[in-house]
Order: sequence, then structure tokens, then C-alpha cells
Amino acid sequence: MQSVEPNPSLSMRVLARKADAEKYEKLGRLHRHALILLRSDRRNDVVHQAEVRIRMWEEKELCSRFYIDSWRRLINADPSEMEQEVCGDAPQAHALAQNSPFSFLMKEVR
Repeated sequence: MQSVEPNPSLSMRVLARKADAEKYEKLGRLHRHALILLRSDRRNDVVHQAEVRIRMWEEKELCSRFYIDSWRRLINADPSEMEQEVCGDAPQAHALAQNSPFSFLMKEVR
């Protein structure tokens, strides 16, 4: 019987995928929490804080127009649009989740 040597690069890929999955799960919790707040009496405050971050991205050229325009549209739309585009399986969901104006809410999410 031939022994199988462990493949370090395979182990690294498995660990990287696990880390990615954990990151996107945490980002999902963040955005589901943001959705709850956008449907609550905290909406105005949450939108204001998100707008401040988006304005900073724009003024300091911290990210591409895609994120600035997408998030500006999403925070002013019905929360169901954000739910579909960020929490759903839309092609840009992971990209938008990674570049989110809701990072200030992370301390409220477990």
C-alpha cells in the first residue's frame, strides 16, 4: 500500500476557502443587521452615517465609482433592493459586501 503524502498547497487552499467563507458569513450578518435597522426607527441615523462614509470615499478617492454609485443608490432605495443585491446571490454581492458603508455597525453584530 502506498502512503499518501499531505499536500501543503491543498491544505492552504482549504484554509483560505474556510477563511473566505467565515469572512462572507460575518459580512452577511453585518448587512442583515443593517437591513433590520433600515426598516426601523434608526433608519435616518444609519443612512446618514452611511452617507458620511460614502462622501469620504468620494472626496478622498478611496474606492471606485462603482461602489460609490451603487451604495448611494442602495441606501436611498427600498431595503429590499439591498437585500437582493448584497445579501442575495447577485454577481456583485461579495464585492459590495466587502466595500460597505455600514462598517460602523460591526460592533453591534456578533
